[in-house]
Amino acid sequence: MRTPLSERRVIHDVDAILREKRDITLRAAIDMRFLHEDASRDMIVREVASAERILDVGASMRDHLAALEGRVETLDIIDYGDYPDIMGDVCSPFPSDMKGRYDAVIALAILEHVYDPAAAVENFRAALRPDGQLFLYIPWMWRYHANRPLEFQDYQRLSRDGIAYLLRDFEDVTLYPLRGKWAARMNFFRFWKRRIEKRFGGRFNRLLDARVDDWQNTVQTSGYFVTARCPLALENAAT
Repeated sequence: MRTPLSERRVIHDVDAILREKRDITLRAAIDMRFLHEDASRDMIVREVASAERILDVGASMRDHLAALEGRVETLDIIDYGDYPDIMGDVCSPFPSDMKGRYDAVIALAILEHVYDPAAAVENFRAALRPDGQLFLYIPWMWRYHANRPLEFQDYQRLSRDGIAYLLRDFEDVTLYPLRGKWAARMNFFRFWKRRIEKRFGGRFNRLLDARVDDWQNTVQTSGYFVTARCPLALENAAT
């Protein structure tokens, strides 16, 4: 038998909490421009054209580093020989000389591999100058992809709602879904990206995803390219 509403013990203002979390999610804008043609790295190059100092976590921009030459420092927890410039853990506090040092932080396909993404994002925010730019890619529907020796691990996936909450202290948060509901499912087959997308681009993905509405393509996606901006003042981050 259900307990009458008037007799229930209420320990929190649940309506206020739910409204707050809904507002955080809705505050993040959605941009569909890369749904079937991912040009996110080219966009980053344009956006950081005037940046003087850039932190690239995991050499996310390795194929575009020439465009960032002389302005980028790479950070990783593993020594790959040709990078990183800085050996460190993004989940542990950065030293004082990295605070407010960068005009942009880039971490593409990194946060699924860290054990504490909230700590990593806070470190990114601290490393940025006021109004600095943050660029992320975070998978949502994607297979496990740590390596067998567990030199790096695969900890989590983040939905639209999870990303919005993770970046709640940033401004101008925009999520760009990559692949829609059915294209994301086809991407689980290894041949799809290597043969179909490489040969035909987004043509077949468009046909598949045209069968559902934009909302489904937004929330049932391979992952999200994300842009955000560091608050101009720290007190803004508390709101």
